[in-house]
Amino acid sequence: MIRLQVVTEQRNPISAAIRFTTRSWASHVEFWDADTQTTLGARAKGGVAIRPCSGDKYTKVEQFTAPGILEAYKWALTQVGKPYDYSAITGIAFDRDWHDEKKWFCSELVTVAFEKAGLPILSTRPSACVYRITPRDLLLSRILVYLSP
Repeated sequence: MIRLQVVTEQRNPISAAIRFTTRSWASHVEFWDADTQTTLGARAKGGVAIRPCSGDKYTKVEQFTAPGILEAYKWALTQVGKPYDYSAITGIAFDRDWHDEKKWFCSELVTVAFEKAGLPILSTRPSACVYRITPRDLLLSRILVYLSP
């Protein structure tokens, strides 16, 4: 079973910076495979990768499902090995579109994955502003269905 999880780490300075600038509790978003206990997402360390589930380091986790999540996950799998998109992260601060589909940051990857699956996760035209999508923005999605713990 594939889920989307939005998370935060309280003792991580990068997480704190993301939470401060986005005015949100959320600092990261990734796909979670309940069957293999792995996550798929883009992180500064390692870029896009499948990782063992590290839920113990998160201080808050919310999980969601959505129409098309399996198709979005399958597309995201094709991006494994691509580097982290530092330039697009910097572009958020300067409101510049420095997005490059050869690199990804977490919410950028998830947003495009849902678009490629034919079910945009946001009701606005996300492809027009994918370079500015943050984990907080994804929490506002109308298609995400919260899964209580």
